[in-house]
Amino acid sequence: EMNRALIATLVAGLASAASAAAAQDINGVARVIDGGTIGIGAQTIRLTGLAAPEPGQRCERSGQSYDCGQEAAWALAERLGRHWVLCVETGREPAEMIEAICYLGGRQGIDVNAHMVRQGWAVAAPGGATYADAEAAARRERLGMWAGSFTHPTQFRSR
Repeated sequence: EMNRALIATLVAGLASAASAAAAQDINGVARVIDGGTIGIGAQTIRLTGLAAPEPGQRCERSGQSYDCGQEAAWALAERLGRHWVLCVETGREPAEMIEAICYLGGRQGIDVNAHMVRQGWAVAAPGGATYADAEAAARRERLGMWAGSFTHPTQFRSR
């Protein structure tokens, strides 16, 4: 029984080491696809832990309708500029799209995902408490989409 537990532990350890080895760091200059997706080289990367408005999604601010998906993409492009971005893979979507947390200035640098939520151009992903504080601060300061009204991006997508 002791041996079986030891073998199970070793197998689990090897499996997690193998999946950690499969996860990759991707870096380079990013192309913005939308407010929650970038491309680096041939890789398409979804910023994990957030939901950004879709391209063409309308939001309202000061009684005016605007394309908040486009605004979110512009905000991401403005933040990234032509800087080198490091994306640390956290998983894969069913479509084999890489999910990652991306940083400017290396792993100790600026968390781009957190930045998008903190500026109000994305919301914290449901179930992910990671960026809940950033979202609360953006809402409190009425930044980005929080300056008016909007349909939650995950509800917009499910329509």
